[in-house]
Amino acid sequence: MAVIVTKRFSKAAFDIATKEGKLDSWITDMNKIKDLLDNKGLIEFFNSPRLPLPKKLELLDTLIDGKVGSSSRNLVALLIDRNGVDKLESIIEEFRSLIDAQKNVARGQIISAIPLNDNQLSEIRDALQGYIGNELILTNTVDKSIIGGMIARIGDKLIDASLRYKITKMRSDLAR
Repeated sequence: MAVIVTKRFSKAAFDIATKEGKLDSWITDMNKIKDLLDNKGLIEFFNSPRLPLPKKLELLDTLIDGKVGSSSRNLVALLIDRNGVDKLESIIEEFRSLIDAQKNVARGQIISAIPLNDNQLSEIRDALQGYIGNELILTNTVDKSIIGGMIARIGDKLIDASLRYKITKMRSDLAR
């Protein structure tokens, strides 16, 4: 399945969830299904063209029995029919980004040499929120190789204020 098809599935699921007024429960359902299917053998089973669809749907119904809504189940059944269950995670990510866009929320990642506390993340979020223009949800990842400072990734924007970047830049400036 190409990226375009993944986006179409996400958009269709988003439209249905919006119409039903159940955006949050759809995300919860999709994550439950993804966790149930996390076993690589199950994904291979569902994507196998050799096995008949009724047998696959029977196993799906056994796995998710009463745990998710019928619309969410139907989306996964459609993915099974098209041998695209392995794209569920991409569909969930795209679905979440559609919800974020509707709510004017941006998600970002702060990479730092040491773990940041909630206060520090809050200060960084406040500083970047004016730059981004949306409400900002940040997560922190530690990468000791940046030596110091931080790298902020928000959508397709990258702000590299790491010591590693500054040293590399200084090295290239001196080499000229």
